[in-house]
Amino acid sequence: MKTLNQLIRNYTLCLQQGEIQIAYKGIQELMGKLRADFIKKYPRYGTSNTYQGYMDMSYFSLNPTCLKDRGLKIAVVYLHEKGTFEAWLSARNRTIATRYEFVSNNISDIINAFHDDHNQDAIIECTLVTAPDFDNQTLLMNTIELGTETFINDVTGLL
Repeated sequence: MKTLNQLIRNYTLCLQQGEIQIAYKGIQELMGKLRADFIKKYPRYGTSNTYQGYMDMSYFSLNPTCLKDRGLKIAVVYLHEKGTFEAWLSARNRTIATRYEFVSNNISDIINAFHDDHNQDAIIECTLVTAPDFDNQTLLMNTIELGTETFINDVTGLL
């Protein structure tokens, strides 16, 4: 196992190449555009600020009234290590989440839905895009928005 000093030296070398910063900035800019597009197209959803994360995930949440009243929300998530976009049904807190654990047993009708037992932040997850094309942001954003809207409709149908 490498020491923290070795890891930080490797990290510094990667940063000195300059590509990580450009890629990270591109991800954050897309998340900002996507969030703004959701606000414009879906004004009925409350939308949180974007959480940039620790290079593990970046996300913002949507709060459709039908979910918000139950203490639930939808997170639109970019997972940095996997390089994928997902939508998560999440709860305001862990107590509320335990009330909705039954949902993870009834996801067979939701396309690309699953539950990762190691993900304590989500009740269920749905893969939106496995290989995002950041060079075609219009198509990417449309795909994410359509998938998220479908996921919201499927989830509310289960509740």
